Amino acid sequence: MKKLTYLLLLLLASLSYGQGTPIITMIADGDCSGGNPKVLEIYAHGTVDFSNYTLQKSPNGGSWGNDFNLGALGTVTDDFVYIYNDSSSPQVFSTEFPSVTSNFIDASSSQILSINGDDPVRIIDSNNAVIDVFGDGDGTGLAWEYKDGYAKRIDGTGPDPVFDVNNWMAYNGALNNQGSCQGGTIFESIILIGTYTPPSTSTPILAITSPANNDVFAPNTTDVDIVFTVQNFNVSNGSGDGYIVYSVNNGASVDKYDTTPITLTNLTPGSYSVVMELVDNSGNSLSPAIASTVTFEIATYTQVSTLADLRNGTMGGYYHYTGEAFATAAKLLGNSGTFVGYAQDATAGIAAFVPAGTTGNVVNLGDGITDLKGQLTEYHGVLQLSLIEDFTLTGNNAVQPPQVVTISDYLANSEDYESELIKFENVTIDGNGDTQFQSSTNYDLTDGTNTVILRTNFPDLVGENIPSSTVHVAGIAAEYNGTPQIFPRDINDIESVTSVIENNINGLKVYPNPVSDGLLYISTASNQEKDIFIYNTLGKVVSHTSVLNNQPIHIAHLKAGIYFVRITENKQIAVIKLLIK
Repeated sequence: MKKLTYLLLLLLASLSYGQGTPIITMIADGDCSGGNPKVLEIYAHGTVDFSNYTLQKSPNGGSWGNDFNLGALGTVTDDFVYIYNDSSSPQVFSTEFPSVTSNFIDASSSQILSINGDDPVRIIDSNNAVIDVFGDGDGTGLAWEYKDGYAKRIDGTGPDPVFDVNNWMAYNGALNNQGSCQGGTIFESIILIGTYTPPSTSTPILAITSPANNDVFAPNTTDVDIVFTVQNFNVSNGSGDGYIVYSVNNGASVDKYDTTPITLTNLTPGSYSVVMELVDNSGNSLSPAIASTVTFEIATYTQVSTLADLRNGTMGGYYHYTGEAFATAAKLLGNSGTFVGYAQDATAGIAAFVPAGTTGNVVNLGDGITDLKGQLTEYHGVLQLSLIEDFTLTGNNAVQPPQVVTISDYLANSEDYESELIKFENVTIDGNGDTQFQSSTNYDLTDGTNTVILRTNFPDLVGENIPSSTVHVAGIAAEYNGTPQIFPRDINDIESVTSVIENNINGLKVYPNPVSDGLLYISTASNQEKDIFIYNTLGKVVSHTSVLNNQPIHIAHLKAGIYFVRITENKQIAVIKLLIK
């Protein structure tokens, strides 16, 4: 079974009447040097053993992480505790918050409060249940943003397993240019810490915390966990306050006597609605009724047969490419096992983001690929298909020759060429003082009139000598946030112009040059049979064959050195100087 566990949060809690609960009551983004100190205030409502709780953050609304156990706070009853991050030297926390002399943790050595006024935080228990959360997504420009300021919980509210912005007052920018560190009022006097009043009632709470309402899951999802939190209500089978009843898509009601997630299995693409309600031990609704509902969808694949149709798809949509494309490049991302591959068919090219573990296939240059299934996404302006299932190798192989374009045309129409293999002829590379290509570096590539960026995106090019003469440069057409670039795959994509000694054949392409893997390819505009002679520097024929376009010429038996290739097609002749490494 496939379960979308990376989108699920195991959020479960059952808090009986009177049980202590930690509640987030204030968060501050200080304005001293380095944006210090960062401070979080938590109220222990009742008796709270903090060793059972962990603090997490969501940087800029991303994945939850940076787990920080709060056990150092010990057990606290009806009092405030503080966690702070202060990288100032010397620290300024004690100066800006002088009344905090106990019940605090210096978390400066952790990343947990490396926040920038737009980052959510939350408290989870030992079962990964969300007890309280502040913020949802990236807060930039939202009502709860607290950059160079702070946010305080409104009295009588909380805890909130699902963020409720109406329970907070944010004072964005209120600490700007303040603090004794800047000759202003200390932060504690502005924020008025320790003033929160907890709720006086203990109304039962039932909240479905995952999936979020209207979530859309990938088409290969078969199981979904309905994760929820219950507070102020003891769920049991006859010995507590009552139990839970739920239904799926208005089906039969199911009785549930615990707070573990509800796992829905054997799901197929479509829409689902789950309704949950707390009932007393006789199965009667509470007064007032306490219920929670969530609706979600499992998406379907849209089939496309060409990469052009795929590129015209809807961002965020799920697609199944059924045509045949051929691999043009691949780049491993660090040591993660994740890589970005490039492929193209007769209509377009695409970048495919392949997460670690998605596929066991090994892809070589020119391999035919089909059954690409994934979600259409974008990375720094480059359209990509983020694969979620294994793909299929067709068993065919066709190394794609680069299409020759001018820099002027490419700059004006870069989107038309994105992720395709292209080639600029008669250009020079500005090494910026480097004699060898450096990793992840931009270099200017010019034809004397127009300039485009050559970026060392592929590691095989790093360390190779930067030619000072005029060259032809091939590579993957790419961009970075709207700026067109080209990614040569290795030094074989940079061809010396002087290698062309004579050429009377229209559209002739001889590649790669130099040859390092024992395979040479030749293509022409007419695709007629070509008679190929290879000579050494003494004029001796060392290889002779006849080929059509892009058929491999096997020359692994030839020693490294300089050779000359004589090509005859329909009585037209070309002579190319060839380097074998």
